[in-house]
Amino acid sequence: MIMEEYRESRETFARLGTTVYDILKNIAKKENIEPMALEYRVKKEDSLEGKLQLKGDKYSSLNDITDILGARFICFFSDEVYKVAKRLEEEFVIDWDNSIDKSTTLNDDSFGYLSVHYICSIPEDKGYPEEFYGRKFEIQLRTGLQHIWAAITHDTTYKSDFDVPHEVKRSLSRLAGLLELADDEFIRVRDEMNEYTESIRDKIINNEADDVSINAISLREYMLGNKEMRRFLGELASIEGSEISDISPKPYLEQLKWLGMSKLGDVQDMLKENEELALKLARQVLSGSELDILASNVGLFYLCRAELISKDYSQEQMAEFFEISNKDKKRAERQAKRLLENYGKLK
Repeated sequence: MIMEEYRESRETFARLGTTVYDILKNIAKKENIEPMALEYRVKKEDSLEGKLQLKGDKYSSLNDITDILGARFICFFSDEVYKVAKRLEEEFVIDWDNSIDKSTTLNDDSFGYLSVHYICSIPEDKGYPEEFYGRKFEIQLRTGLQHIWAAITHDTTYKSDFDVPHEVKRSLSRLAGLLELADDEFIRVRDEMNEYTESIRDKIINNEADDVSINAISLREYMLGNKEMRRFLGELASIEGSEISDISPKPYLEQLKWLGMSKLGDVQDMLKENEELALKLARQVLSGSELDILASNVGLFYLCRAELISKDYSQEQMAEFFEISNKDKKRAERQAKRLLENYGKLK
């Protein structure tokens, strides 16, 4: 009887799954959370048959089985799990008797699988299709590390015909403790990165960033927030009426290091000293190109070339510089020769 109910309801659960998935995506957007994974599935027929063979006496109808539809929201950070959980409580009707927050079920001196499992249903006052009403489904919330731990231990414990040895249980418990500590450390590192980014951003806005070391974060914030650099990018964009698309300047870290630049003040000096020449080089190439979009790295592209010329680097040194990015010696040599030829036409 239950299997017949399942076959008749499977398409409804599939449509419900799409709706639940869309709601979870919207929650992620509202909370500004990038999920590590967001997925759902409808239990397959053979899987349900196996479950009924093992535990069939527990169920009198399909509605008693709460995981026909299951969704999983995997977060990078453990504090995000509880942000999502709070949103789920607002969006769905939660069956609290059958839902589990495993972090609250462990003893103080125990370690384990700290995920949140909610048994949910669609509220009847938010305009969803009536066919969804009363259909229960499971949503699992966990971090990536918790997911790894659950995946590794699932076959060892849940699917085992016999209880696992005490030594194995102790090993799994220690591993769970390590992963819990790692989750906490990831949050700490994330917060330190955010604080560092904010401090760099403030220094750039207040023109106090000259002594800031060049790295992936500081260079990105400089390219995004420095007024003189943004004005220069605007000049480049105006050559063909293009728009600037901001991308990561990380590829230029090694090139700036080769040029002897270690502080943001060095990049600022390069801009002040070479802006005019960089614009001339850019106009020579971009005029008539009809490019609608320019990547923001175009600024560093032409400033570095102007730096090579203004500091009288030899053609061989220029080729060495270009080889950093293209990893092709012959091509780098051609680029160096072309740069000098273009500069010769400007003089």
